[in-house]
Amino acid sequence: MTEKKDDLSVEEVIENYTKLVTSICRRFYLVGGTFDDLYQEGMIGLLEAYRHYDRSRGDYKSDIFRSYAATSIKRHIIDAIKASNTKRNSILNNASPILQMNGEHCEFEISELGISVDPEEIFISKEKRDEMLEKALKGLSSFETEVLWLYLDGLKTSEIAVKLGKEPRSITNTIQRIKLKIKE
Repeated sequence: MTEKKDDLSVEEVIENYTKLVTSICRRFYLVGGTFDDLYQEGMIGLLEAYRHYDRSRGDYKSDIFRSYAATSIKRHIIDAIKASNTKRNSILNNASPILQMNGEHCEFEISELGISVDPEEIFISKEKRDEMLEKALKGLSSFETEVLWLYLDGLKTSEIAVKLGKEPRSITNTIQRIKLKIKE
């Protein structure tokens, strides 16, 4: 496909019509999305307009292309909003994340852990978990407790061994003993 001398390349079209995409995006709102999400959809619409435009009607600088591009941009944005609002996505759109802080001051979403978001159930679950942890720690030696905390921090067996100056096999055996004691 050869371009006429007065036609614009894809990069030039993007550069010349960025303000158009931005102005159209500002008219819409995407539940659970950001302006950048809408902008991305608008840019896809602009690229589709570039690909499918019949240049016999005028070049990419013409008002005809501008109108065609604006329509394509709006359609892509509206399609994205409609897709977002379908029943299939309603759970995600209506969800509100509940963040918790763990002992290491790291955030995590309760829903990611499969824990109920009912405050009473959360409280009872936390109490039960704390009781189980307390019982498990009582049955462990100080070395086992130290290995457990390092293991729960995400260290590999070899890293724990280096940190504690022990053989990796010794750490593996200790982890197995911890698992057995906790199971009891």
